[in-house]
Amino acid sequence: MLIILKIGTTNKQILKIIQGIEHLGFKARISKGSQRTAVLVHGNIGYLDAAYFNKFDGISKIIHISERLKMVYRENNPSDSIVNLGDGVKFGGKESQIIAGPCSVEDKDMIMETAGFLSSRGVKILRGGAFKPRTSPYSFQGLQEKGLVYLADAAAKHNMKIVSEAMDEYSLSLMAETADMIQIGARNMQNYSLLKKCGQLDKPILLKRGFNATLDDVLVSLEYILAEGNPNVVLCERGIRMYGASKQRSILDFIGLSDFKSVSHLPIIVDPSHCTRDRSKVPNLAKSAMVYGCDGLMVEVHPNPDQALSDGPQSLDFNQFDKMLIDLKKLSKMSEKPLKIFD
Repeated sequence: MLIILKIGTTNKQILKIIQGIEHLGFKARISKGSQRTAVLVHGNIGYLDAAYFNKFDGISKIIHISERLKMVYRENNPSDSIVNLGDGVKFGGKESQIIAGPCSVEDKDMIMETAGFLSSRGVKILRGGAFKPRTSPYSFQGLQEKGLVYLADAAAKHNMKIVSEAMDEYSLSLMAETADMIQIGARNMQNYSLLKKCGQLDKPILLKRGFNATLDDVLVSLEYILAEGNPNVVLCERGIRMYGASKQRSILDFIGLSDFKSVSHLPIIVDPSHCTRDRSKVPNLAKSAMVYGCDGLMVEVHPNPDQALSDGPQSLDFNQFDKMLIDLKKLSKMSEKPLKIFD
């Protein structure tokens, strides 16, 4: 059961509703979105009589849900959810956003230079990995705590928002204090204990689709976060694994993107860098994603990609990013969700 509250419902009224749910032996999960507040009745199996709740003030409507996933489906929340990072940076509205920056924070000067360039181009969201999950244990693993400090300093100087990846509960606790949006990578998409911790935070979450994940797998993972009370979740499509039929490591699933937008109210962005490992293909994939009506892009940018400590072959240099941005601005005028460029 999903209980939708009226606008202006007081904390005292909400508390009484929660106590009523707990009196029945169930748990209550509060989900405060930008448009509405809802209470998920957690633990009930089967039909629950709505008449029990008639005595409580502040309830707008009650939705009986037969699906095993209650929060993620559009049929239970017809309006598009908006995830707000503040200062006009929103996912899920009428405009799309661009996230850009290096795969890894390599040193203070590099991330500061990159932030200065991107900010001068109207990009408001800076990405950079401090804790890096790598395929090989001998690859650069990130600067960790020091990298997060460098990232925060660069963002503060250039008035940008931060997106960075958490790999475990320790890095998640650090990100909760520093980042404006916490990324959960493809390898952790089905780490349900970590997702539950994300759901208990008052912080936007960017969940990357796993390499082999079906749409149903993705929806289950998103539900883990929503069910714990955090409505501020954005999905990132970064390509699904290819086997033998292509030279590509993975391929962007545009049909899956379209299917997700039809069944879920949550925003979805596209990462054209990670699916290809080839920077020459990134601009066209980014333009295709914009035409498709995604809520944003995440692109890897580095001052000197050939010397990058991680993901150099898929990273754009500053000139390549400029050329792509010119094309994106042109396409943006015809897009369902024009690209938001900040002054």
